[in-house]
Amino acid sequence: RGDEGEGPFDKYSDSEEIIEECSSISWQQIVELVASLRSQHVGDRENTELALLLARLYQALFPLTPSLVLCVRGGQKEKDSCSLAEVSALVKKEAEEMFNIWISSKLSQFSTSIFSLTSTAGSFLTSLPAWDKVTISETGDSGQEINSIISIPPSPSLPLITSILSLASTIHRSHPSSFPQSLLSPTSIKVFQTILSHYSSLSSQTLTQNFSLQLLFDLHFTQTLLVSRDTKEQFSNTLSTLLSSLETNIDPFDLSVFSPHLHSRVKKAAARCVSGLGCLVPGDRVAIISSYKISTTQDSHNILCVEPQPCPRFQLLPLSTASLAKVSAKAALSPTHLQLPAVDAKKTAAGNKSPVHQTAASFFGSMPWFGTNS
Repeated sequence: RGDEGEGPFDKYSDSEEIIEECSSISWQQIVELVASLRSQHVGDRENTELALLLARLYQALFPLTPSLVLCVRGGQKEKDSCSLAEVSALVKKEAEEMFNIWISSKLSQFSTSIFSLTSTAGSFLTSLPAWDKVTISETGDSGQEINSIISIPPSPSLPLITSILSLASTIHRSHPSSFPQSLLSPTSIKVFQTILSHYSSLSSQTLTQNFSLQLLFDLHFTQTLLVSRDTKEQFSNTLSTLLSSLETNIDPFDLSVFSPHLHSRVKKAAARCVSGLGCLVPGDRVAIISSYKISTTQDSHNILCVEPQPCPRFQLLPLSTASLAKVSAKAALSPTHLQLPAVDAKKTAAGNKSPVHQTAASFFGSMPWFGTNS
């Protein structure tokens, strides 16, 4: 009959076949699950948030289900498992595609939003921000110094900054640190390509000098934030052509006067917006933009423009004449202002009145609210 611990047959003889069959079935089920989800939900363009949910699902599938990893791996070691590597690559690729679908839908909304920036006269009030006034000094023909005031755009146009901040906020709410590393960099490129495409169409129209100056500010602003060292050559020709086309609408003398003030305000605006647009700014640009020094006074606001000499935060409250008289009377009665003469302890114990008592009695007697004098 054999030993007591052994059965009538070897119950582990077909364990390898069972493990291999379990691995094969698990692999097939995961592939079918991915295909089924893609066929049912990827075509739904109205519910793009579902694509983000599926991407999260694929990201967490293996880290949160270690038993599934064991089933797919079978009897092989984790490093030597071909089936696990194939399924992991499939799930990772599907997650990246779901992220791309979600990002593409947000970029489509960004494109629609930025198209509200037009060159029509009615859109100027809703597109252009309040400009800074700068006083410049010039020397006339007679040698006399002449002061003049020019206007410089201090921030991007409203449709541009609203659209790009809305896109960055949407990505921030979706936890961009968990996105694949190969996703955010192409997103920044697509954003800049969309801006260049729309501004190229605007530059082909007849533009005023002020509107062209604002578009120049927008292009320098987006170039400072979104164009990295690796993509600089990709956009150099297109960007230079577009800038030259916009500069033709500006008087050459005015352009030479405006340019230094324009570039300084571009750096200032980029330094203010780098935190809000962090998910779209390439890594090599963050360190450069953060090094820009913004000259601000202690009482000036970091975002909004305020008066050069703002009022104090807490002003002194005015005091009436009667209140001042009461304060001076109380101060006169304080121990630091009263000069108390030396008093003999024996006389005090005997009940003799000291000059201090007489002074206090005469003071309280002169006050109309003490006593019952009529």
